[in-house]
This record gives sequence, structure tokens and C-alpha cells, in this order.
Amino acid sequence: MTTPAPNEKQNRAVVEERFTATAKVFGDYAVTERARLANRLAEMVGAKQTDTAVDLATGPGTLALPFARRVKWVVAVDLTPAMLERARESARKDGLANLEFLRADAQELPIASQSLDLAVTSYSLHHVPDQARMVREMARVVKPGGRVGMIDIVVPDTPGASEAANEIEMARDNSHTRSLTRKEFAALVDQAGLRTIAVDFDELGRSFDHWLHVAGWHRGDARYEQTRRLMEATVGSDIAGFHPRYAHADSSRPENATQEAPDIEMCNNALFIAAEKI
Repeated sequence: MTTPAPNEKQNRAVVEERFTATAKVFGDYAVTERARLANRLAEMVGAKQTDTAVDLATGPGTLALPFARRVKWVVAVDLTPAMLERARESARKDGLANLEFLRADAQELPIASQSLDLAVTSYSLHHVPDQARMVREMARVVKPGGRVGMIDIVVPDTPGASEAANEIEMARDNSHTRSLTRKEFAALVDQAGLRTIAVDFDELGRSFDHWLHVAGWHRGDARYEQTRRLMEATVGSDIAGFHPRYAHADSSRPENATQEAPDIEMCNNALFIAAEKI
């Protein structure tokens, strides 16, 4: 394994710090709320019982656990020991024995070329410095005809959207590197020698307060307040593509009662990509 560049070392340290701190709260959210998304991706890549697979940047087993129910064997890869332990605990609890857990960098996998049928990842590309390199690694480890699947944040192609969306994301989470547009995702797939076989998109509604909660922040925290100010600045214009709007205040409170600022209803825009190695 080559020695990472200084900016990559710094990114690794930040990723480990953030995901160690949020291993429980993010883990609880991801393994339950994202199971439906994992199964959706499994259908797109045609996961079957004879397949061997890798889930890059698995976190708490976001894709690895659902895929283990569909394939022969899965290796779950992540940088953060706390996340891998969270995934192990879930596998033990669910009686899943066809998983292996590996601490490694998704940009440089210690896995032989053309050795697997599937390589998948979810919500990870926006945490790595070299996204093209990670997609190339996914393509490298699958056999010819093997499939690659990705779920990630996608930002609108409209002018100014990428800058606004990434500013909000980085305020919320300093391990965020950059969210991509659809065109940028398509370019990564093509450059890795993959052929797109299916694309899907979803606007996943959620609460701003909960979005910050799973990142480890709450009202009064500096990062919460900074992120909220940036999000509020897009209410009405929707320049960043989150579709933010204020939630209704609690109408049961007396008119003279002091009320907190309402929550913000928003969307996380998710892009699903399935591709085949040419």
C-alpha cells in the first residue's frame, strides 16, 4: 500500500474522528432507514446467491448487511474501527455468517483484481478526496461482466447549486469533500471503464434537526447554528437543491408562549447508479 499524500492523511483522520463520534447514532439510523435503499440497489445490480461482493466504506454495514442476505459472501470495508465493530455486532445479532470485515481505504483496496462479482458503496464518495480513484478501484476488483453499484448525494447541475450545496454539507460535516452532479457521476463511470446499466433518483424527505442529529450536532452547537444559517439562506430560492421549508409551529402552544424556531423540512437528493465492467 502506498503512503497517502498529506491531504489524504488529514482526510482519513477527520473521517475516523467523525464516524467514531457518531458510530451509535449514525449506525442506528443507517442500518434501519437505509435498508430499503440497499435492497433497491441490490435489485439494480442484479445481486444473486452465487455472487461475491465488497461494500466499500460500509460504515455500520449499510449495504453489507442487506446484501449478505442476497449473496454468497460479502467483505465489508471501512476506515473506522468503531464502525466495523458496529457492523460486526449487527451481523452477529442477525445471525449473518457470510461476512468478512476489513479495515482499509476505499481508494486503495487490498483485494485482488477481477476477483469479485459485485462492488457497491453508499453515501461514501462525498467523503473521499479522490472520487475517480475510488470508482476505478471498484471497477478493478470486479470480474469482466461484474457489476458496480453506487448510492450518493447528487447536486443539481444548475449554476451555483454545487457551491451552495457543498458549503452547507461541509458546515454540517468537516469530513465532507464534495458532492457531485449527475454529469460528474457519469464521467466517473465512463472513465473507470464501466457501462451504465441503470440509473435512478429519489428525493428523500427528512427533518433538518434529525439530519444534524445523526451528524452529532444539536441546537446551540456551533456547527448546528452555522449549518442552519446557510440552509435558511436558501429557503425560497432553493439554490442548493435541498427544497427547504419551515415546518409548521406547534399550534397547541398558547399564543404568548416562547417557541423555538421551527424545524426545517428538507430533502436529500439520492442518485442510484448500476454499471457493468466492460
